[in-house]
Amino acid sequence: MENVVVLLGWKEGEGLDPKQMKAFLSTNVSPTNEKILSYYSKRWAVETYFRTAKVYLAMDRYQVRSTQAIERYLTLLMIVSVCCIYDSRGSLTDGLLHYRSLKKQCMIEYIYYLAQSGATLAQI
Repeated sequence: MENVVVLLGWKEGEGLDPKQMKAFLSTNVSPTNEKILSYYSKRWAVETYFRTAKVYLAMDRYQVRSTQAIERYLTLLMIVSVCCIYDSRGSLTDGLLHYRSLKKQCMIEYIYYLAQSGATLAQI
């Protein structure tokens, strides 16, 4: 490829172990090495958010066709994310796991109260 910058990074003192090395590729050759790494460090938070949204919020399995539907869906994902991050004081994954645990607990309580009131298994 022409006009590409490849930056290789590793922790100081660990030698050139390929398993510890990180590689960064940029097709924009004008910024300095430090600026390219700065862009990647900011982008990493975005990448991890979308990975978490795909794994835990089924973002990759939901299909919509219109721009408006996509915007609404992404807005809902962002609201859920903010609530989970706020509730867990900083971790989206911890917040999601907490809410899933609460959901299971509520479901068990609901089934318990129905059973206590004499509901049959078919009714539950």
